[in-house]
Amino acid sequence: MGKQVIQILTLSIVLMMNIAAYPQSTNILIVYGSFSGSTKEIVDSMKLYLANESMLVQTLPAEKKKIELSTYDLIIIGSAIRGNAPNPQVIEFIDANRDELSKKDVAVFAVCATITSSKEKKRANALTYPDKIAHGLNPISKNVFAGNLPSTGKKFDDYMGKLFLGIETGDFRNWEKIKKWTIEIKTGRLDATPNT
Repeated sequence: MGKQVIQILTLSIVLMMNIAAYPQSTNILIVYGSFSGSTKEIVDSMKLYLANESMLVQTLPAEKKKIELSTYDLIIIGSAIRGNAPNPQVIEFIDANRDELSKKDVAVFAVCATITSSKEKKRANALTYPDKIAHGLNPISKNVFAGNLPSTGKKFDDYMGKLFLGIETGDFRNWEKIKKWTIEIKTGRLDATPNT
């Protein structure tokens, strides 16, 4: 009888060591609001970065709809900024799911051109965008990423953007910065202030 108890204990210890060596994957949902596709491309890259780190990741375009969030360990909410405001569908998603989101770890990010502005006030204003996206939630991390601002093909429009907003046209997405922040979410090394 004593030998069987020792065998059972030994098997239990080995099983516990195996579970510790292979922890369950974190289940992450990325909800996003994109206007022209740049934010969606960032989300697709985030999904790939996290999947390569053995995370379970789903992406969902924001909409005014209540969804089941209980299976997710982390919800990342991202939005493009237009006219100094996030995509309205992101706000509608948060309003529809506020009760459950308030009990979850949530990280938010903004995608905007003005974070690259030559005007200090415009850059400072861009740092407030994650709070507008959070819409009353208390995120564990927030960030602002430069977006893709293609030329309209009209020199006057491009000139006005440079004159009033201090921004150039072009793709300013910093994929290394995006990857670093995304991986930090996986490892839990999160900063609650925007990382510029």
